[in-house]
Amino acid sequence: MSPERPVIDVAKIEDLLNQVRGVMAVRVVLEEQGQIDELHIVGSPGRSAKQMVRDIESLLFVRGGVRVDHRKISLVQIAESAIQPAQVRVRLLEIGPSSGDPATVTVALGMDDQRVLGIGRSRPDRDDHAEQLVGYATIHALDQLIGARGQFRLENLERQRFGQLNVFLTHLSLTTDDGIETLLGISVVRDDDPAAVVRAILDAVNRRLQRLLGGERTR
Repeated sequence: MSPERPVIDVAKIEDLLNQVRGVMAVRVVLEEQGQIDELHIVGSPGRSAKQMVRDIESLLFVRGGVRVDHRKISLVQIAESAIQPAQVRVRLLEIGPSSGDPATVTVALGMDDQRVLGIGRSRPDRDDHAEQLVGYATIHALDQLIGARGQFRLENLERQRFGQLNVFLTHLSLTTDDGIETLLGISVVRDDDPAAVVRAILDAVNRRLQRLLGGERTR
């Protein structure tokens, strides 16, 4: 029996490939089994297409542990001025372990050149687990990033079995001048539960972020 292949983290792969010189945009398409079916790359015309594809294959294998046949890579090269800048995304920088009494967790998030630190503290009237504190810290950090544009609230956080996978599901509410929105996110649990909690929350938030910021910021 062949060993089970790891589930692909799309955001991680896209971030990884954006490091390749000449790559301007990346889109990963997965097959039903959760493996890479197609890689769509937009690149600048300053490099050989063949060399860029080789760099992509090598980086995926060396840094991501993923082998991809070059026939699955679709590369289009256009001038940089012909496409819109990539949308801004919030990324996880660091999680501080639970400590103290009451228990306290810190989560550092980054957006462009900003870095903010969120704090999640347990309270006597709540039976909070460590993952819940990570969620509170993430929301605290997000509220600092968006400022007066809105306010997030963690409504629900659950770890569930989904087929062969363990996942975290998040339900957030976002209050703005236009009213209250519901945001949903999901992340696969691997070796680090706290990081999966943050990824699930960011999965919900990043899809809404550009519109929330009014298109005023780009990476």
